[in-house]
Amino acid sequence: DVDGPATIGVATTGVAGPEPQDGHPVGEVHLGVATAAGARSRRLDLAGGRPAIRAAAVAAALELLLDELDALAARPTAHP
Repeated sequence: DVDGPATIGVATTGVAGPEPQDGHPVGEVHLGVATAAGARSRRLDLAGGRPAIRAAAVAAALELLLDELDALAARPTAHP
């Protein structure tokens, strides 16, 4: 049951292999996280086979999300 729209978005895209795609090398991964406070992105160049690249991309996306949640928690909140 959802009470409203999402307040945080996380995205991944890239090339896990086994072949380069549209001029992008295997291992090139882009991550993004967006909140009401703004958006951040990060490019990674990962090594390994397809499973390793996918696992590393997920781990990095979760790390980026946790960094953003920590930053949001550290911001002062407005009191009515």
